Amino acid sequence: MPRCRNPISLPAFLGLAAAAALLTACAPRTAGLEARREADERFRRTTSLVSYDQAKQAFESGDLDKARREVESALARSDTEARYWTLLGRIEIEASRLERAIEALNKAVESDPSLAEPQYYLGIVHQRWGESSKAIAAYLKAAELDSSRIAYVLAAAELMVAERKLDEARELLLPKLSYFEHNAAFHELIGDISTLKQDDAAAARSYERALAIDPNAQLLPEKTLDALYRAGEWQRCLEFARRQREAAVAKADGRVATIAADVLRHEGRCLAMLGRHAESRGVFAEFVRTYPESTEGWRDLAVASLEIGDLDRAQSAAERLIALDQDDATGYALRGMVSERGGRLAEAVTWYRSALERDPNDADATAALGFALCRAGSNDEGSRFLRRALELDPTFELVSQTLDADQR
Repeated sequence: MPRCRNPISLPAFLGLAAAAALLTACAPRTAGLEARREADERFRRTTSLVSYDQAKQAFESGDLDKARREVESALARSDTEARYWTLLGRIEIEASRLERAIEALNKAVESDPSLAEPQYYLGIVHQRWGESSKAIAAYLKAAELDSSRIAYVLAAAELMVAERKLDEARELLLPKLSYFEHNAAFHELIGDISTLKQDDAAAARSYERALAIDPNAQLLPEKTLDALYRAGEWQRCLEFARRQREAAVAKADGRVATIAADVLRHEGRCLAMLGRHAESRGVFAEFVRTYPESTEGWRDLAVASLEIGDLDRAQSAAERLIALDQDDATGYALRGMVSERGGRLAEAVTWYRSALERDPNDADATAALGFALCRAGSNDEGSRFLRRALELDPTFELVSQTLDADQR
């Protein structure tokens, strides 16, 4: 009878059997623990997401206390979600708890350095604290991480403009012009920069482009009118003002239209600059009927009336201006001009002196008094006031020519 080679002893056999049984038993237990851990993590993520969604809804509806409770509940289950920390930071910003906000937002950055949103809100916190350099850096970082969001670029540029870093703001915006070509706010900000740099023609072009993109944008029509007027483009400014008038009439739909004050003001002033003084007087008369408390309207009406020799209208407008603002030298000076045009030099001198009592540094009133005194025969006193006017305004050509002629 053949014998088995290398027979295994009974103890050894039992030991191997026990090890095999142990291995067989351990495998499903380890997999089960791992499965349970994964299920638990999924459950925690799911329930944390529910809390996060509820926090967002509460935040958007203005219930900050509930929003904070829900997002803190979400973070208790999953504290590595950058968006949860970001939402908590936003809640604390709205609650003006900026120290807590910055802590939460820094946690968001630690959790996900590639996320742009927490950088943007860090910028807001630093801006609230008056830390402009840090705020700009945070906005620029947000824009770098997400170049498609114009809000991040505009936030950086707007703060640069507020800090009068105009060249830096322009350098930031212009390379992105083609990408944001169809964004009205982008063009408006470029226009604001041009305005501050006193490039009014460029500002007008930017504002017109912005308005073409968003015809209902607030303040843009007024900015456009101002830029066109300052640029000396009076015909274009007049045409723009009249389009605004037509739009207001169309919007009134048969009712009496109220034309905006800046539209009437620029329409009248452009007509005056174009030499169409009778038309400008009509516009300014409409202006003061619509806005009877506007000192600018009465001032412009008085000047336009003087230009066409309507002394009665000029006098009533000047007196109305004085009644509205007794400390404004302009009304007294205009009243003096009316008297002077009417041949009442002594009366004119009195009005001009009243103007200088209100504003001793008014070059126009000083010159007017000087000329009136000279015409009234008080040449020495008149010359003194003319020299004073030239000190106040060295570019006053008429005064300079008069004094030069007297010296010859």
